This record gives sequence, C-alpha cells and structure tokens, in this order.
Amino acid sequence: MMTRRDTSAVHRIGLIALLFCIALAVVRPAGAGSVVVYGYPLATRCPAAGVAETVDRWGMFSCNCTSYVAWALAANGQRTDWFIRGSMDAWNWPNVARRAHIRVGRIPRVGAVAVWPKLVPPFGHLAYVTGLEPGGRFDVAEYNFAADTPPAAFAFDTRKGVAPNGAVFIYVPRRTLKF
Repeated sequence: MMTRRDTSAVHRIGLIALLFCIALAVVRPAGAGSVVVYGYPLATRCPAAGVAETVDRWGMFSCNCTSYVAWALAANGQRTDWFIRGSMDAWNWPNVARRAHIRVGRIPRVGAVAVWPKLVPPFGHLAYVTGLEPGGRFDVAEYNFAADTPPAAFAFDTRKGVAPNGAVFIYVPRRTLKF
C-alpha cells in the first residue's frame, strides 16, 4: 500500500517529467520543412538599398544577413550566446563557432547556418538552411543577398536548390534549459 508520502513523490516525478516535455517542445527547433523563417521583426525598418545603420540585440547591423540569421537561430530555439560583438561579419562566423566549440562542416542540414566566406568581399554572406534537395543541394532563407537581379537584392528572400559550392555549414545546437 502506498503512503501519502509515496503518492506525493510520484506526483512530483510526474510533474517534473511533464514540465521537461513541455520545455523540450518550446525550446526544440521546428522539424525539417517547418523551421521558422518569416517574421524578422526589423524588416519594416530596413532601407531598400541595404544595411540599416542600427545595431540589433545580437550586436550586428540590422537588415543584414547576419542579423537575420541571428534572429532565425533564436526563433528556432538555437543558441545565440556564442556571438562575439564586433566580430560577426559573415566570413568570420565559422571561426567564432569553432572557438565556441560548435561544429562546422561541408554538408548542409536543416537548421544549419550556410556561410559563403568569399561571397560579397570582404564581408561574405550567410543564410539559414530550410530544406534539403536531392544531390546535396539545399534551400535557404536569407536577408540582404546582393543578387544580380531583383527582387532578391537587399530584402528577405528564399532560394531553392542552392549548390553547396564554396559554402561552409555551422551546426548550431538548441539552447539548453536552465532550471
């Protein structure tokens, strides 16, 4: 027969398990094909000709690819605590990630940061990986990609079937819960 004390302990364990499951659902990034990419809160203040001269909460220039990807990471429950203010030009993201012991590789994954360090010199470019395609190609969401043709220039954009040529991928983990 269970005592009142035993019942109380079982209830506490059940409550802890329930809270843990709820926390995982809140912090866990969306699954493949359902990542959050729309809703960049600074978009309404972005100039049509490029980078705004304001700094976002991550220490990056608003309306730039770096600011957008920082927002996408946060919106998808991934870590942003590894950023170093003043060191986050796109070309430098892989270096900063490695310094923070975050894995970097050559294979795209949904939720990874795609970095083209040599694109748009001297800054580079980055995007948020939203899907995978056959043959190693991938889909991205990005901001302020200076493409040769509109509408992609200096605005939010999505591209499908992007070749991985010249790209490096940062596999940013989920945020961890602190109780």
